[in-house]
Amino acid sequence: MAKENVWHASKVEEVFETLGSSHKGLTSAEAEKRLQKYGLNQLGEEKGVNKFALLVSQLKNPLLGVLIAAALISFLVGKLVDTIVVAAVIGFNTAIGVFQEYKAETALQSLKSMAAPEAEVIRDCPERGACTEMRVKTKEIVPGDILLLSTGDKIPADARLFEVTNLEIDESMLTGESTPVRKTVEPLKKDTPVADRTNVAFSGTIVTQGRGKAVVIATGMNTEVGKIAKLIKETEKVETPLKKRTHDLSKKLGLLALLVSSLTFVIGLLRAIELYEIFLFALASAVSAIPEGLPAVMTITLAVGVNRMVKRNAIIRKLQAVDTLGSTTAICTDKTGTLTTNQMTVQKILVGSRIVNVTGVGYAPEGHFEIDDSKLEPKKDEGLALFLQIGALCNDAKLRQHEVEDGYRWEIFGDPTEGALVVAAEKAGLNKYELEEKFPRVDEIPFNPEERYMATFHETSNKDLVVYVKGAPEAILDMCSEILEDGKTKELTSNKKKEILEINTEMASSALRVLAIAYHTTEKSMLDDFKKRLQKRNNKLVFVGLAGMIDPPRPEVKNAVQLFKRAGIRVIMSTGDHKLTAKAIAREVGILSPNSKDFTGEDVERMSDDELDSVIDDVAVFARVSPAHKYRIVESLRRKGHVVAMTGDGVNDAPALKAAEIGVSMGITGTDVTKETADMVLTDDNFASIVNAVEEGRVVFENIRKVVKYLIATNTGEIITILAALLLLPGVPLIFT
Repeated sequence: MAKENVWHASKVEEVFETLGSSHKGLTSAEAEKRLQKYGLNQLGEEKGVNKFALLVSQLKNPLLGVLIAAALISFLVGKLVDTIVVAAVIGFNTAIGVFQEYKAETALQSLKSMAAPEAEVIRDCPERGACTEMRVKTKEIVPGDILLLSTGDKIPADARLFEVTNLEIDESMLTGESTPVRKTVEPLKKDTPVADRTNVAFSGTIVTQGRGKAVVIATGMNTEVGKIAKLIKETEKVETPLKKRTHDLSKKLGLLALLVSSLTFVIGLLRAIELYEIFLFALASAVSAIPEGLPAVMTITLAVGVNRMVKRNAIIRKLQAVDTLGSTTAICTDKTGTLTTNQMTVQKILVGSRIVNVTGVGYAPEGHFEIDDSKLEPKKDEGLALFLQIGALCNDAKLRQHEVEDGYRWEIFGDPTEGALVVAAEKAGLNKYELEEKFPRVDEIPFNPEERYMATFHETSNKDLVVYVKGAPEAILDMCSEILEDGKTKELTSNKKKEILEINTEMASSALRVLAIAYHTTEKSMLDDFKKRLQKRNNKLVFVGLAGMIDPPRPEVKNAVQLFKRAGIRVIMSTGDHKLTAKAIAREVGILSPNSKDFTGEDVERMSDDELDSVIDDVAVFARVSPAHKYRIVESLRRKGHVVAMTGDGVNDAPALKAAEIGVSMGITGTDVTKETADMVLTDDNFASIVNAVEEGRVVFENIRKVVKYLIATNTGEIITILAALLLLPGVPLIFT
């Protein structure tokens, strides 16, 4: 397909023509032909793990090679006990290594599990009459198929949208953007980044609102998720610092053993000792130069470190990752779900002329309302109570609590932005279900991206009609003629509108997503008439206020960043989210300083590797980056000599997690892909747990260093004793005692 990369820039008719399809979809016969041509819609199979190859790779370890030589020498000189002990050490370390490696990388399998088993398509349309909708297995979907999308659907393949009705899709797993993307059908520019392709639905993402139709443009490994799978598969896991140091030490020990045995042999020849005895003595001295217990002690030290980390909410999947943490000099972290909660939260509310701050983070309805550090009682504040009531009722999201292993967790079903309003109301003691019983919805005007508002019509206790409206501040203000201030309605003057818009701009510049809320009361008989007037913008709404919300930083992140800096570790944010949002969060948690630079994915795309390397040490924030960009950022840091830890929770983080010396995944919100690719999993999703892990890593590093020094000192003593005995004592010293 020549136009694989420009589907988003093509008109719908051109897309259909290129694919040989139409609004009516394919016939079953044509779909079968295409299935033979393009293959199943699934990610490629990886070859199974070869156990023998794993065993051989373990024995290639220079330190084990030295030990094998030591065991062989011990056997030749008749030291049976030493031979058994060294062989046991070799077997123990080999078994541990094979076991760790055999926990095969299952990231690709995890990506496969993200696909829905079936999808709704249009096939076998008659020449005349209505088309039939049918459900087919996801793996049998082919380019040219027409997908029918509705709320809750998991998209089975990459598809170009050609018909949408209030369609919003959660693409956070792919792009890192925390808010659902409003979809369109119009062509876009050719160079539009993946995260901004609003006319494409991507495989593995989820429809949060609305419905739509789309024609499949890519399946299997040709989808964006497939490209990530390919990148994961092709990325070679880098050698850890411990492994490099161990290899270096092994070579030095091998050279030392060779040097000592050669020196012993030469001294023996000079003293005219019998050749056979000198040979045995030289072999014995070679064994003395090798600290046989080193691999076992290192393994035990690492295992103890792993156990200690588990108690501090960090599961280590690979033993050597413990030491790597202690050597880390740079942490490259995702934003959404890692530094932030990935749960939209109302932080500020404008009611009348007052700015109310809302405390609490995430979907748990815990927090309070305050002005200048003075707490408010929302139910007793008429303006604030009405604002929260409207926010909860002019809303399709639901807040639910569900059971997890360690208790309960709050979750939003529906649009996260709407969910934030429901949570804010719950914090004030206003329950959405109770409000719906009191003010039942009788009609609605769904959100329209062109009109930029949503309206719901509710019956009051005296059978009147109240209209609740929420939407973009500019759109809502244009529909308002009055404002609610201090419990009274007043005329909304042009100066007041200007003041409100300035506050809106101020909130938006702080990366807050802003919604306005208004209402109108009328008679129930006027429903149809008022609905028409509302749609024509010919009405007189009462403005109530603004809500500023954001996916907020986790409470522990700011302190953790400061601790990393004090430990000499750089923290860099790389996110798929917008630059303004990324900078605001980075500034709030202390990652972005006045002297730091910030780049976008477009900047990274334009740079060569050398150009990126020349600026990487000055950049604190990378925004709107793709999985490939994150991978390049990690590689650049490594080329600059950094030992890199990469943290993340989404599919888009997986290639970079694998490319880093140590990958860290969130345990609760992290996808299976990131958990399986990572070397360490944080069971509590607490960014500060990495600080604890680094502390433990440094302790392990120091302990291993002490052990190595001790064992080498001990073996040096043995070597000196043997050489001194050979030089000073008459005859041949006893070598078998």
